[in-house]
Amino acid sequence: MPSLLDILDSAVNHHVAGRLDAASARYRVALALEPASVQALDLLGVVAAQRGDAAAAVAWLCRALRLAPDSAAVRGHLGGALRAADRAEDAEAVLRPALALDPGHGEALVHAGAALHALGRYEAAFAWLWRAHRLQPGDPDTLVNLGTVLRDLRAFGDAATCLGAALARRPDHAEAHLALAVTHLVQGDLRRGWEEFEWRWRRLPAPPWQGEPLEGATLLLHAEQGFGDAIQFARYAPLAAARGGRVVLEVHPLLLRLMESLGHGVRVVARAADSTPPRHDRHCPLMSLPRAFATTLAGVPADIPYLHAAAADVARWRAWLDERTADRPGLRVALVWAGNPRHRNDRNRSLPAAALAPLLAVPGVRFVSLQTGPARGALPRLPVPPAGPILDPVDAVRDFADSAAILACVDLVIAVDTAAIHLAGALGRPAWLLLPYAPDWRWLLDRPDSPWYPSLRLFRQARPGDWTGVAATAAAVLRALAARQERAPSPAGPPARH
Repeated sequence: MPSLLDILDSAVNHHVAGRLDAASARYRVALALEPASVQALDLLGVVAAQRGDAAAAVAWLCRALRLAPDSAAVRGHLGGALRAADRAEDAEAVLRPALALDPGHGEALVHAGAALHALGRYEAAFAWLWRAHRLQPGDPDTLVNLGTVLRDLRAFGDAATCLGAALARRPDHAEAHLALAVTHLVQGDLRRGWEEFEWRWRRLPAPPWQGEPLEGATLLLHAEQGFGDAIQFARYAPLAAARGGRVVLEVHPLLLRLMESLGHGVRVVARAADSTPPRHDRHCPLMSLPRAFATTLAGVPADIPYLHAAAADVARWRAWLDERTADRPGLRVALVWAGNPRHRNDRNRSLPAAALAPLLAVPGVRFVSLQTGPARGALPRLPVPPAGPILDPVDAVRDFADSAAILACVDLVIAVDTAAIHLAGALGRPAWLLLPYAPDWRWLLDRPDSPWYPSLRLFRQARPGDWTGVAATAAAVLRALAARQERAPSPAGPPARH
């Protein structure tokens, strides 16, 4: 019978050759012989991480760490798995001792820098990543991480240099191309940004459409990322239909009724559960449409509104709100303070519920929460505003068409970077967007407005993590707006812009 050492050697050989199934099987045989084999547990975790199963990787590596708490290698692997599982704080706590044990552990340095980046601690992230770069000056992954942190520190020239160096070493490095795309886009260089942005996943074999006349062909436009992205770029669907073909827009079922309001020859279908697309001759991901139309900042299609709430839905939700606010009328403000926690940048973009306090203290405002997901659980713990309790219609909201109808019935939307802000912008509703210091590329830098949505006003962090300043500024402006509304109520409805 082979010895434990022989089995592990065989497993490692399979692993190095990329035969992950065979390697995993051999590591499990080793564990059956020796359940306390740190090497087998560690490398099973590495295999799980390579397969993209962060939860399994964390489980195997935690077992290894309990047996070998002083192993810098195990800590480095576990830190990477925790970071992949969006547990940046846990990753940083695991990696800090690893670097005390082995200050030159390159993998731990990279993972520590990436974890601190996710936590918004950009200067500290840069310090760790710079150390990793000095140890591995030609490593493309280290260069990409370093370039991304430099971008969020707004050192755009240095960021582009790092990302360019990564691409010189690995021209097909998709993450480097996408990081470079965001570096261009956030500065407003849309032409170069769109080109780099094409380095992302596609699922369809049909020829991609690049803006040429359709000449009767059927073009499939498909949503590839989040709800907000689909809402933002759906504006191009009628423009594509004008190119002389049949346009089919495939979206998530929760967007179906809303997108049907596009009109203009666009057929909207819900994405099938098995992801089988409808028949088509050419296709284009929604986020490739700006490139197909050669969009620049000066030429963003902003024929607002391009989405509309159904009259029957608006009447139903207006009655719902009127019934609950008849005793204490005031400025109606919809509120969303957190996004999808599974979003890779959610920690940066979402607002802690406690930071809402200055806004909620403004008199003369009836707040309507459109918060969904785990963050909605904070609603009962929030202070009661002077004008009355926060209304929560979410249990009765069926889809984004209902959300659109609610937004049509309020005076203002205040939200972080989520689908709700895109919906408000597409509907032409007055909205305030609360932004982190390092925003998503589409909100650009420093400016208080958005070429994508003319009805938006942007409130930005002055420093990374400074939600207190953002909330205080927005609350001061809201207080003035509510006082003005109280002095001069408008029976004709809300103003067109705040």
